[in-house]
Amino acid sequence: MTKRLFIGVPVSSTKAIQKVESWKNNSRMRLNKLNWVKPENWHITLYFLGDTPDEKVGVLKQMIDQSFSDVAAFSPKLEGVGVFPNRRDPNVLWLGLNSLQNIIPVHQKLGDLLSQNDFSFDQKPLKPHLTIARMKYLADKTIIDTLVKDYGQTVFDTVYINKVVLFESLLTPQGSIYRALYTKEL
Repeated sequence: MTKRLFIGVPVSSTKAIQKVESWKNNSRMRLNKLNWVKPENWHITLYFLGDTPDEKVGVLKQMIDQSFSDVAAFSPKLEGVGVFPNRRDPNVLWLGLNSLQNIIPVHQKLGDLLSQNDFSFDQKPLKPHLTIARMKYLADKTIIDTLVKDYGQTVFDTVYINKVVLFESLLTPQGSIYRALYTKEL
């Protein structure tokens, strides 16, 4: 059997949730078809592993422990709004995070361990962000441009990061459900 896995850092912010709710309720925003990510699913993806054999979960736990053994909890700023891949053709709306310098070497170390242990994973560079919506159809793209312009440098909150989680992603017609298989407290 396999599980669809990723390693991530959960992020929560009441202030950001309130701001995103106001955007969702904007009459111009509602003209668009967006799939909004539930705030309880907000996270920074460190590595997406995809379908992974069940028997590899144990070694993943060890690699997470080894990589994050010297990392203490920390408090980055939730700052800025952006889109992927670009403003001309956006398909993901995100909130940014900064002050994550201490996670960059750990991310590299974990990536090295994944490679050494023959894991297949998405090797894109780390771009710390919280996906808050996926765009399906834009009837009014200017509202997205306005969000990026108006909130591109806004600090929404300082968040507390105190764990790294090995998640299983279960795909359902109602959206993804994330189930923690292992949590490493920082």
